Amino acid sequence: MKAVIIDDEFWVRNSIRHLADWERLGISQVEEAEDGLSGLTIIAQIHPEIVITDMKMRGMDGAQLLQKISEDYPFIRKIVISGFDDFTYMKQAILSKVDEYLIKPINPEELNRALEKAVRELGVTRGIHAAKPLDKQLLKVITELKHTITRHFQEMNTEAVKKSFKLLEQTLSDQESLQPGLNNSLYKQFMLLLEEQCAISGSELTMEAQASANHFFVTDDTPVSEWTDVLTNTYVGIVEALIHQRKNKTRINIDEIRKYLDLSYAEQVSLATIASQFFVSKEHLSRTFKQEIGVTVMDYLIAKRMEKALELLQDSSVSIKSAAEAVGYSDLTYFHRIFKKMTGMTPSQIRQDA
Repeated sequence: MKAVIIDDEFWVRNSIRHLADWERLGISQVEEAEDGLSGLTIIAQIHPEIVITDMKMRGMDGAQLLQKISEDYPFIRKIVISGFDDFTYMKQAILSKVDEYLIKPINPEELNRALEKAVRELGVTRGIHAAKPLDKQLLKVITELKHTITRHFQEMNTEAVKKSFKLLEQTLSDQESLQPGLNNSLYKQFMLLLEEQCAISGSELTMEAQASANHFFVTDDTPVSEWTDVLTNTYVGIVEALIHQRKNKTRINIDEIRKYLDLSYAEQVSLATIASQFFVSKEHLSRTFKQEIGVTVMDYLIAKRMEKALELLQDSSVSIKSAAEAVGYSDLTYFHRIFKKMTGMTPSQIRQDA
């Protein structure tokens, strides 16, 4: 196996090189890079299985690097070692599905545990495969399907969820051949997506669903229809349980709705969609929320978005456009207007003061 260490400080790279138990872990080649761009060059040359990176670097920083690796090399295991326990970096790390996020100074035990986990994950599929770029068109379809399935889950539309997984099955079946490890990688990605949606909705994976998902072993030889069926049944089972739970509640739980808003502020939600998800009328939801919280549902949502946008804009490496998109605004002009109304300052002024 091969690994690449990417950090703009020599002493950090040197520490990682000497603290990690490479030989025991079966890692025979370790390369180094001073920034994200040169790191990508090395990745393209040697096809490593593991990348260890800092977040704040000159040129292409860790956030940009992680995004690029996730898009082009989905099989690479990613470990972040950062001097910043920061919301912005943590958010990007979560979005890029990193294996571990470690805070400097480097703890040898934590580092080796993270590497052991990465090696273990790599060994799940039959044989260790080198990381290769995923077909761009296939990657685009899968990314769009993730967004679509997320929306259908939040809308609790079981039939649409089923159709989306059927489309995924058809898309993969139409490929001439699938890269080694792709079956397992996609299965785990969609299971992680389900866990995220369960956390947002305040639901939990049922014992049956957990058992089914955890004991289902996906290899390169597993038929696509088989593992997509498992995903379909697991997703649908959770949605049906959530519908039953919410329909049978005797009263509206505002704390549950507020938690939902705190976690899903970046999604495209409206009063109508929230009301439908919790099986209450818009009027009852609006009235009860205002009575208990003191503000309307949408004012609470906007305030949460602006709070997070303000945090993001404190970091000069995050563009205003990226900050807007991260909190749910694709229209930059509208974001500017709402931000100015809520904070009294424009995003550019906040950036100048940062």
